[in-house]
Amino acid sequence: MHSKAFPYITLLGFFWGSNLVAARFGTGEFSPFFFIALRLMIATLCFLPFMVTGGRTFPTNKQTWKLAMFSGLLGVAIPMSAFILSLQYMSSGLVSIFVTTAPAMIAIAAHFFLPDEKLAPFKWIGVGLALLGSVFLVGLGESGLSDVSRVNPIGPLLIAFGLISDAANTVFVRRNMRDQDTVQVTGIRLFTGALLLIVLSLTFESVSFEGVTGWGVFSLVYAALIGAVAGQFMAFYIMQKYGAISFSMVSFVVPIVATLLGVLLLGEIVTWGMGIGVALIAAGIFVLNRPDAS
Repeated sequence: MHSKAFPYITLLGFFWGSNLVAARFGTGEFSPFFFIALRLMIATLCFLPFMVTGGRTFPTNKQTWKLAMFSGLLGVAIPMSAFILSLQYMSSGLVSIFVTTAPAMIAIAAHFFLPDEKLAPFKWIGVGLALLGSVFLVGLGESGLSDVSRVNPIGPLLIAFGLISDAANTVFVRRNMRDQDTVQVTGIRLFTGALLLIVLSLTFESVSFEGVTGWGVFSLVYAALIGAVAGQFMAFYIMQKYGAISFSMVSFVVPIVATLLGVLLLGEIVTWGMGIGVALIAAGIFVLNRPDAS
């Protein structure tokens, strides 16, 4: 764990925490896949100028495109879709708490697939605690929404699918993309996600702007510029420079931001069960990242 990574981890945690709140509001006015597709299209267009500045030329290397597009599938299209779709069943705060188990998922993947990031025996306790917190929340069945008593199981399953894909992407980036240009790779990843989500939206949804308000447009633009452009750039930078375990700490900041903003802006609720789940997961993350446990 690198102490120099803390400012980047905190900033990315705010980006993604506030992004969940914006996305939950936005998907109330847009169809989910259409919202994600538009968000990624805006982000891609905003990112294009950066791909050819600072002495860069537009990437034409086939290997770079192959690697970045696969990373875009694993690390952008799949987890982003899964997490945002889960917001139809749970509050942004609860979704963010479930996502907090990402360190355990990433640590397990890193242990088995990254030779330089093996887990010490003691750290498996942290993995167990984090997963226990997630299992407890699933068993509790709460939604975090004032008008929904029990969560639909589809919500937690979507999050689990997104977390597995995100962990696989973290390992993939560390093994195959340490020397790639961060800006160019991020642009290709966003473009790949946009392309895939446009296809999904046109295939499975009725695309329409009817009923979209100014706040809906604001949530879309915010999610695009903060959650996608700034967030994806920062995420790749942390993974590439500081490693999988450092990147996993972002998930500890996200629920704090998302829960507070969800309560203040969307009228979401916080229960004792959610508090216990957070405590178990937080304890697991603490154990997992203790320097003297390495």
